[in-house]
This record gives sequence, C-alpha cells and structure tokens, in this order.
Amino acid sequence: MKKIITAIVITTAFSACMSPGNKMATDDRASKNMEVQRKFTEEIFNKHNLAMIDSLLAPDYVEHNTEPGYSPDRAGLKKSFEDFIKAFPDMHEQINFMVADSNMVTVQYTFTGTSSGMMGAAGKKVNIDGVDIVKYKDGKAVGHWGYNDEVKMMTQMGMMPGMGGDSSKTKAPDGDSKKM
Repeated sequence: MKKIITAIVITTAFSACMSPGNKMATDDRASKNMEVQRKFTEEIFNKHNLAMIDSLLAPDYVEHNTEPGYSPDRAGLKKSFEDFIKAFPDMHEQINFMVADSNMVTVQYTFTGTSSGMMGAAGKKVNIDGVDIVKYKDGKAVGHWGYNDEVKMMTQMGMMPGMGGDSSKTKAPDGDSKKM
C-alpha cells in the first residue's frame, strides 16, 4: 500500500509538471523573450539606439564572446556597439529564424553593412550570416554567445583572399540555394 501511495504521489507530481498550464507558462516566457530579442535587433542593430541596452539587458549581463579591448558586461557591449556603428553606419540585421524555450533564445540572422573604413577599405559591403544564443531571466538578457562568418566578412572587405569558387551563392544543408 505504501508503494502504491508513493507511486500515486510521484505520478501526480510528474503530471502537474507536464500539465498544459505549465507548458503555457513556458511558452509565454519563450514568447516574451523572443519579443525582447526582436526589440534588441530592431532598436540596437537597426536603429542604433544604444540607450535601449540598459532596459533590455540585466545589470549582471555577461558577454561570452568579448572582443579584445571590451569588458564582458553591459558597458563593454555598449562600447563595442558604438565602435561597430562607426565601422558600419548603415548596419542592419535581419532575423531569418528564431527558436526559444523558457530562458534561451537562438537566432539565425543575416548582417549587412558598408564599411566606413575603420575596418578594411571604405565602401566595402558585407553580407554575412550568424547565430546568437541569448539567455534570459525575468525578461532581460543575462548572457550571450554568438558566432558569425568572420572569414567571409574579412574576404568581402578585402582583408584576406577568397578561398576560390563562387561565394555569391551557397547551398544550405537542406538544399536551398541562398543568394548571399
């Protein structure tokens, strides 16, 4: 009898964890975090509104892919964006797709911009893809890991030779052709 009661208690607890109500709470957090991520992209990348950083990132935010010379916190991120906007005054980020769970948002994006000359030759256009993974807590970003095609960027800017072949088209793993 004791084993049956224990099994019922465990089953009930497990069922409560898997109930649609909890799924909705997780989906709601994921949706809200995705909206914050969209706002970050639109305000910071596309409108260059760096004043929004403090409202979208937690005070204890950690940048896990810090460039040399920048601190891995909100202040360092602001400074890196200030410099990046100077380097690419017309920079723009297009979100291609986004997925999320309750506290993590993953974004695949395309970045475009024209070099001002701070990085490589002035007037060189770049068009690269990248991935951001952002951790959220209480509706604010608390951590970021990100990667982009820096080799392609440096090649497009004339900072390194091309690797041969037609780099204007690539085939995605699913076979879709994408004009770069």
